[in-house]
This record gives sequence, C-alpha cells and structure tokens, in this order.
Amino acid sequence: MTAAELQRDLVEEMKKLFQEITTENTSGETVTGLNVYEQNLPVVTDDEEDESQFFPYALVKLETGKTADDDSPWVVATEIHFGICDHSKKNIGHRHIMNMIQDVVDRFAAEPLLNQKFRAEQDIEWAVQDEDTYPFYFGGVAISFNVPKIGRREPKHYAEEDRYCSVSYTHLRAHETPE
Repeated sequence: MTAAELQRDLVEEMKKLFQEITTENTSGETVTGLNVYEQNLPVVTDDEEDESQFFPYALVKLETGKTADDDSPWVVATEIHFGICDHSKKNIGHRHIMNMIQDVVDRFAAEPLLNQKFRAEQDIEWAVQDEDTYPFYFGGVAISFNVPKIGRREPKHYAEEDRYCSVSYTHLRAHETPE
C-alpha cells in the first residue's frame, strides 16, 4: 500500500460521496456531482480556456509523509480542496462549501477506514476562504491517514543469531598458518 494508492482511493471516495450533490457550473447551469482531480487542476492549454471550466470540483492533494520508526505506519497528510460557483445574489456559496466539508468530516469521523487499508486520524482541520471571490467559493479539509508500510528486512548475515558465535580454541588453532 502506498501514498499514491491512498490518493486514488480518496479520489474515488469523493466521487462517490458527492455523486448526488447539486451545484452550478460557471454558466449558471445546474449540475450534479463534482469533477474530482488528483493533485492539481488540469492544465489550461488554450488562450481561450480558463480554470473556471473545472468548476465545481474537489481536488485531492498529497502534502507530506512521515514515519516515526521501523514499526510505525506512514502518516500521510492529505488535503481535499473544494471550488464551486454560485451566482446567487444572496452570496451564500460558503454554505455549500461548509456542507461539503462537513460531509467529509462526518464520513471519516464515523468510519475512519478507507477501503479497509488506510485509517484516518481524528485530528482533522478545515478552512474556508475569507476573501470575497464571488461567484467562486473555496474551502478544504486536511486529514492525515495511516498508510501501512513494509517492515524492514535485514539480510541474513545481519541477523542477531548469526552475528556472534562462540568458537573453540582448537578451532582457531586449526586455522593458523604452519610455521
């Protein structure tokens, strides 16, 4: 199991979690579900294209990984970023973002295992953007997951039982060079 597998599984989990959500695209049309991306939004390749075409979206990012010792799992920090478009003059798109954040928090607080492989730690953080970017709204959740790792394997000649062995004086004398 690897951090890359964790990311792929999180992408699939976000697709499933938000398959029924209803938001707007940048044209103001109602859409169901989210575009879910790994690590970065797709590259804009044409001068006439812009990143607004990717809304609404969830972006699953791997941030860092660390491990304490040989026996501990990897702790992989992830972030799930959300971006939506809401043309409502009530300027309440942040509520959609907060509902999405709450759905993720509730999912991993209630059931911390992801695909029976990765365990979410309960130290979960979230944030919403505080500057006015109407009609675009942003927020995200930071969750660390325990990712099992392969234990260290020592070559046989380093095994403790092979490192030291007693040898008789007669055995040592047998290896001496005759004079």
